Amino acid sequence: MKLTAFLHIAVLLACSAIARAQSDTAHHRAVYNEINEKETSFKKVTAVHKDEPTEFALTGFMDGGEVKKIIAVCGDDGAGLTEYYLEGEKPLFVFNTYFTGAEGAKNKPKVEERLYFKNGSIFKWLTTEKPAPVFHGEDYQATTELYTTNCEAFVAALKKGKAAGKPQAAAKLTDGTFLGVEEGDYFHWKMRTADGDEISYFILKPDATVDKVLENPATYAGKKCRVTWKKSTENIPEAGGKMEIEQILSVQWLGKK
Repeated sequence: MKLTAFLHIAVLLACSAIARAQSDTAHHRAVYNEINEKETSFKKVTAVHKDEPTEFALTGFMDGGEVKKIIAVCGDDGAGLTEYYLEGEKPLFVFNTYFTGAEGAKNKPKVEERLYFKNGSIFKWLTTEKPAPVFHGEDYQATTELYTTNCEAFVAALKKGKAAGKPQAAAKLTDGTFLGVEEGDYFHWKMRTADGDEISYFILKPDATVDKVLENPATYAGKKCRVTWKKSTENIPEAGGKMEIEQILSVQWLGKK
């Protein structure tokens, strides 16, 4: 009986701890869900922000004139992607992904970070990094400053950015290895899938992540990528008029080659 009572108390304490851990981020989760549910109704804009030597390709989602969400792709070999969920155009929740390991290594571990802000500072920092790091006060302070400063700069850049239309519900994802850009009547994105198939996408109206590659495609050849693409019917005079094509919308780099 005593053992049963002890186990019952232990379970109650564990449940209470979980409930407390969830309650301190309940507002963050509610805002996160609301933004993602309404994303298709937001105005989508793109921009580039340079903070030498780093360049960020930005995609923003605006409700009226207010930026609600930012997706930032780091130009340092494209290894980092960060999603900002904003409240009052200040970071409320940040989801960050990057790859660790020696330069040139294959199958590098992917790390995910979740950063929760309150009153302008990070109060909760979760990471999948192994072994788990021990964060100190100065780490929280420096990281808070980094993300709040970046967020402010990104918001300013996106408000001067170009409209990119609403997210396409029919968009699809494909992972593979970037082979290069083929030039003809139109530019074509060439890549090889994990199954060894070579595929090609028209480059017509991509976002800033693809525009950056067009500046010097050779520097990206051989790198792993994930492309967002869609099927659409376009007027291609060189092919005799309207035809169904597959065109690339954006690219995310999955690691170094």
